Amino acid sequence: MKDLWIRTDRLVLRPWEESDAHRLVLMTQDQQFQARWGDFREPMDADRALDWVRKVRKSVESEGLGSWAIVENAQVVGCASLVSRWPDLEDHPMMALEYRLLHSAQGRGLGTEALLGLMEFGQNQCGIEEFHAFVTPENTQAKNVAFKVGMQYWRMGRIEGVVVEIYRTHAHPGQPATRRNQQHRDQEEVA
Repeated sequence: MKDLWIRTDRLVLRPWEESDAHRLVLMTQDQQFQARWGDFREPMDADRALDWVRKVRKSVESEGLGSWAIVENAQVVGCASLVSRWPDLEDHPMMALEYRLLHSAQGRGLGTEALLGLMEFGQNQCGIEEFHAFVTPENTQAKNVAFKVGMQYWRMGRIEGVVVEIYRTHAHPGQPATRRNQQHRDQEEVA
């Protein structure tokens, strides 16, 4: 059985527990935590939060994919997800890295640290070779996190009708995305 707890220098990413549902209700009240698509578009009530916690815990335990609670100093401060996303009008799903942090946890590199931990888990435990991030064009902070975990801008797309920039870890299968590879690819596209 896979060890589903992910440990980094400052964080523990662990499967959500039913006792976290109340904390999730409070977290979804934070406008900085809310998202433009997906499960956190609006605040959750206690029943919805508990259903969500049960659903994502089952997914993590059965598939090794889903959402983990981000815990710093024994306090849940956000969530990080490794999920299959199917962008609008795409032929194939993409393996997405996502994170949400409370406003009080932002600006200290916790998002980067959490996603690096998830990437290592995805590579070592699930054999995932390519990761994607879907970022709204105005979200400079998330773009910076994508770059810090080794992603490069790939192209535009849509998720649930929302325009997003798609970032990915590999410029070509088997070739890590680097700024040099990105510049080389850009030159090929111009030629």
